[in-house]
Order: sequence, then C-alpha cells, then structure tokens
Amino acid sequence: PDSILKPLVEKYYRYGFGDKKILAAISKDLDLPATNWTLSCTIQRRRKMWGLLSVKQQAHTIVTIEPYVEKIRVHSANRLGAKSIRDHLRDEKILVSRKLIQRYQTEKDSTGNRQRRAGRLKRAIHYSAGPHECWSADQHDKWGRRFGLWLHVGLDNFSNTILWLKVWWTNSNPHLIASLYLDAAASLEGIPLITQSDPGTENYGMANAQTTLRQLLDPTLVGTLQHQWMRGHSNIKPEIFWSKLRRQWSEGWEALFQEGLDMGWYDVNIPTEKFLFRWLAIPMVQADLDRFVRIHNNSRPRSDRRKAMPAEIPTVLLERPEEYGPFHNYKIRVSPEHLERTRSLYALPEHEVFCIVPEAICGRLEDQYHVLGDPEVNRDSFWQVYSDMLDLLSAEATEYWTEDAARKVAEEDIVAHEWLDLLPGKELRGPAMIGAGHTMSRAPNEHDGRESEFGEYDSDEISEEGNVEDVSIFSMTAAA
Repeated sequence: PDSILKPLVEKYYRYGFGDKKILAAISKDLDLPATNWTLSCTIQRRRKMWGLLSVKQQAHTIVTIEPYVEKIRVHSANRLGAKSIRDHLRDEKILVSRKLIQRYQTEKDSTGNRQRRAGRLKRAIHYSAGPHECWSADQHDKWGRRFGLWLHVGLDNFSNTILWLKVWWTNSNPHLIASLYLDAAASLEGIPLITQSDPGTENYGMANAQTTLRQLLDPTLVGTLQHQWMRGHSNIKPEIFWSKLRRQWSEGWEALFQEGLDMGWYDVNIPTEKFLFRWLAIPMVQADLDRFVRIHNNSRPRSDRRKAMPAEIPTVLLERPEEYGPFHNYKIRVSPEHLERTRSLYALPEHEVFCIVPEAICGRLEDQYHVLGDPEVNRDSFWQVYSDMLDLLSAEATEYWTEDAARKVAEEDIVAHEWLDLLPGKELRGPAMIGAGHTMSRAPNEHDGRESEFGEYDSDEISEEGNVEDVSIFSMTAAA
C-alpha cells in the first residue's frame, strides 16, 4: 500500500537513489516475499505519480536552474562548490546533473569558481571501528558576543552523521548539553560506547548522562567515566564540521545580522533588544540548521581512493555499516525508562535554560507579535518585523519593564554558566572504556594483515566537489 511505500520512496529519493537502488534499499526494509509485492515496475510508476521525477524527466537547463542556484549562492555567500549546490537542490526535489552545475558556475561565476579551488588542506588522522563507537560534541562561540547566539553540535565519528546541531542563547549550561545528548539517544534508541568533547564544564552533564546510562546497563563499568576529554585541537571531527559550516552556511546569516549592527538597529547589550532579537532569530536560524543537517546526512561525500572510510551517505552508513566492510555497529540499546531516569538527574525539562526568553517577557513578545498579525519571519522580513515589534515595545515601555529586563539578563548569566559536578571515576584507559564483551579497534601501529583492503592512509580530503577547503583531513582504520 502507498501508506507504507511512499515514505520509503521519498526517503531514498532524497538520498539521490535511482529506481534500482530505491528497490534494493526497500527490499532490506520490508519482507517483500512475505507480502507478495513486486516492486520492479511499481517504483517507477509511483515515483512519477508522486511527482518525484528523475534528472532526465525534470530536464533542467542553465536557464531553469538559475533562480534556484542564485538563491543558494546568496544564502551561502557564494561559498558552495558544484557538489554542494547539487545536494541543496536535491533537498528541494530539484535533480540536476553535476555537469550542468559545473557549466553554470563556469559561465555565470568563473571568478568564484577559481577562488573556491584556492584553499589549502591540512592533515590529521582519526581512527574509528564502526558507528556509535564514539560520539563527539563541541561548541561554537563565534556568534556569541556579536549576536547573542551560540551553537553546539554532536557527531557520530564513524559515519560523520550529525546527531544534533543546535542554536540557542547559551551553549555553556551542562543541563542543555545533556538534553541534546539525551534527545539524540531517544531518537536513535541507543547510545555510543563512549562520548568525547573538549574539557569544558558545560560538557559535564553529557559526560554524567553517558556514564550513568553505561553503568546502569553494565555494572562492570562502575567506577569509570565513560567520556573522554580531547585537549588542544584533538577533537577532530567537530573541528572539521565547524569549518565546513562556516564555509557553506554561516556567512549568509552573518551578513544579515551584521547589517542590523551596522545600521544601529540592534545592540546585544540592551536587554529589550537582546530578548526580542533572539525570540525572532533562534526559530528562524534553527529551521535552516535543520535543513543543513538534512542535506549533510542525506548526501554522499566525494570518493577518495586514499581513504579507508566508505564514501557513502552518512545516514546509510550509520544504519548499515556491515554492507561496506568489516565494521561493527556499537550502538547500545537503551530503554525510554532509563533515558527518562537520566534526564531527571541532568536535564529536567522545566529548567530555566530551556526557555528561549524569560516567561514573563515571552508573553509580552507574543502579544506584540499578534498585534502585527503574526507576520512570517524569514531572511527578507526579519529586520522589518524586528523594527515593528521594537517600536511597539518602546511605545509602552515602563521603568519597571526596563528594570525587569535588566534583572532577567543578570539572572540568565548565572543560568548560562551553571555548575554541575562531574561524576567521580577513572578516566578512559583500555578495556575500562568499553566494558566486558566488547573489543576496541586496534591501535594505529597494530596490524591484522588486511591492509590491502582496509589499511591506514595518510590523508582523507574532506572537501566538497569543486570546492577544496582549508579543513583538517583524517583517515579511518577498520576494526580488528
């Protein structure tokens, strides 16, 4: 029935799969012999009926793709190469060939094309044996002092899947970071063997949550901390990701928000403006971050003969690692009850950090927004809606309102940097980081005679097609 088939076809269509690959993927999701379904012709017919047309069927030209590509160029500050533009178009169900995008860039933006190819590559090495062996997390503070917006990301080290990407008014509260980790665990119905991050106190909540869950499920781990601290620039995966995000996504938003600073419309140090700005900006930016996550997780990286890591769509690699080599899925199943128990310890939903603005101020902002007729907030309308709401707030502002907003800012500063004690336990060393019954991947200097197929490599170019980036490079090694 279409109620079962359509979501699966749409899912793999977004991955860029053709009819044969869609059929092969659905055959793994469903027991076709048991249902007596024959999908060889059904896939193509249904796909056309649902408007999911192939590259040839859409038959785009340089003229027809121009408005879509120009919109992407504006939003990304013209930093995307041919492959990335194609991935963004596919998310909008616009399928075009790579050659057409390359022709478009050559004809319309030859200067930008040369600039994007002018980056230098850096080298680094990273090892992983399979999905959920390790999740890494990191914060991004470059927007904090300028705009009052802070970012945080969580990644699966093996598949490069983005587990969460959050914008908020702080990324320093341990309860907030723990909630991001627990939300990802609930969505995936499992947790990794270990987590890792920089040694900041904001990560104590995530470290405690990971350790608590691992010890609940494996009592042999009692007395150990199931989180590892990565000092210096050794937290490689998030560092690579932030570089990619800044190149492909950040600059367009920075230009928009910087305009408000340059024109004198917004001052992050004025409480009323600070609350109004983030009340409007955070939902808008988060929606675009969600789109970026979807494109990243559903897009195949460029193939590279020097890498041991399979060049596969991150989501597919996360779900089916065994199809691409001797990789093991290390996900540890965890019950909703265990997650809720841990959430009650380290990420209570009623905590103040989860309010986008203080409750009393939120009510006032909602009232003024309704007075304006609930206008759509997007890149084009943002500053107009902001200015209109600020005028309404200023017209009825009282001394109490101004003082109350200032008090709330002071209270939020305490909440943003709230302290949480780290659970006692030995740092990760050897088998203690895994527990009984699991095997760690080999150390970099150990070999098992399989180098010809899954050996160690010096580099792994983490750049988009046609866009050589100044980002770190890493390589993977197979599990023993």
